[in-house]
Amino acid sequence: MNFRLFTYITFCLLFMHLGSCTPRQSALDLNDVLRFDATVAEQILFLQFRVNFGKKGGQEEVELVSAVAGNGKLKPFRAPVESPYKIEVVPRYSVSALETAMVYQHPLFQEVEVHDPSGVITRKKNYQKEGAFTMRMQADHNIEKLDIYSVTPERGKIKIYTLKLKQ
Repeated sequence: MNFRLFTYITFCLLFMHLGSCTPRQSALDLNDVLRFDATVAEQILFLQFRVNFGKKGGQEEVELVSAVAGNGKLKPFRAPVESPYKIEVVPRYSVSALETAMVYQHPLFQEVEVHDPSGVITRKKNYQKEGAFTMRMQADHNIEKLDIYSVTPERGKIKIYTLKLKQ
């Protein structure tokens, strides 16, 4: 009897823990985005996200703060991210398309260069409790969702958020 009770409690705790580790999701209706026009062929979406450490085991929580659209074609210029701490955004398409990750500096983990009076420059890790990043992307009616991953040397690549796009 005690073994069954112990096993039942263990499974309940395990499922509660696994349920709390799932990435958050939300949906964005593109028709509600400021200045979005479905009739325009080329538009750029500007999405701003807030990232902070959640109360659940230190995993990052992501929230969409604002979304704005603008007419135009996005140029393929993006600053390279050299830090091992990154945010990767992967667009998922409804048709067969190349899903290229967009990489951004992680707003919670940053490395800054610090110099001292002797002239030596060193890199120092800077940790934040809350931060934000803005991404821009070409609007495409075939994109179904954006998967956001946190990439760190300690934990590897972990999915932290999914934004479903509706039209």
